[in-house]
Amino acid sequence: MIDYARIKVSAGCGGAGAGSFHHIKGKRYGKACGGSGGKGGDVYISVTGDLNTLEPYRFVKDYKAKDGQRGLSNLKHGADGEDLVLKVPIGTLVKVESQSFDKLRMTLSPSKGQSVEDFDLVREGQKVLVARGGHGGRGNAYLRDEFGRRPRKGEEGTLGEVCNLTLELKLIADVGLIGLPNAGKSTLLALLSRAKPAIAPYPFTTLEPNLGVLLQVKLEDKKFYLKSPLILADIPGLIEGASEGRGLGDLFLRHIERTGLLVHLIDATNTGDQWHNYQVIRKELKKYSKDLNQKKEIIVLAKIDLVKEEDIRKILEEFKKHRRKIIPISAFTGRGLFVLLGEIKKNFSDKF
Repeated sequence: MIDYARIKVSAGCGGAGAGSFHHIKGKRYGKACGGSGGKGGDVYISVTGDLNTLEPYRFVKDYKAKDGQRGLSNLKHGADGEDLVLKVPIGTLVKVESQSFDKLRMTLSPSKGQSVEDFDLVREGQKVLVARGGHGGRGNAYLRDEFGRRPRKGEEGTLGEVCNLTLELKLIADVGLIGLPNAGKSTLLALLSRAKPAIAPYPFTTLEPNLGVLLQVKLEDKKFYLKSPLILADIPGLIEGASEGRGLGDLFLRHIERTGLLVHLIDATNTGDQWHNYQVIRKELKKYSKDLNQKKEIIVLAKIDLVKEEDIRKILEEFKKHRRKIIPISAFTGRGLFVLLGEIKKNFSDKF
């Protein structure tokens, strides 16, 4: 999944104005009739629902809008350059690096707390101007010196703006599944939705985020439908030091920044201290973003069908000592899944 790209965009240059005169018999120069040059094309970033990655920007890094055409004689203006519209998926954060960036160019107001050079595009159809085309030069018909004389040449058009853009895709999901590698996140996603992520009994099976849509729940003889789809995101396993680049690093932490709820899975079969494992992930979230650390969270003890009841009780008591509620579940037997869905329902009552 390509969720990060750096590209360079150049707006079109303005066309030069024409320098021409009407031909009048017996006179060297008639009336000036040079038309102005056309405006250079602008560069826009537009949101579309037809893309889900930044794959189109993986290899092609330079983009340029069309230049304006030169002016012509007989007061004919040059054609404007065609605008360039670059499509990006929903949830793309666009960072514009340009010293000449002008607030008045914005067709999308930046959200509170952002600099005027950042655009958070979260709705289909949103469009933002990132590079403005140059103005066309005036033809000699529109120019005169201090003595009222028309020049023989028209003006040159101005250059279009050049910007470096950083594109970051952040998935838009309601629930983010997080935890250490091999904690059972992909298994839970596959059980609750029609997603088919890679599942294997070894760490780092998931190498990129997976999305699943929860429309209905059917477990054993119980079944109910949701009023609107609930989007789940399975985030690749985190390890200690992930916020500093270890393991898969912080490459995918950005994808849970937009989620409304985190479901933190802890492997019951792990021979280590489950409370310590829980704290490892919490520390990484805090290092990466204070806002991420403050998101609502449901703690889940997964794979309980593979351990003894006595061990499960010990883990529950340990979390209770720290005033943390933990829900034991088994994706194999279905135990505890309706309890988990009930907790999710409390946070998304409008969807159930």
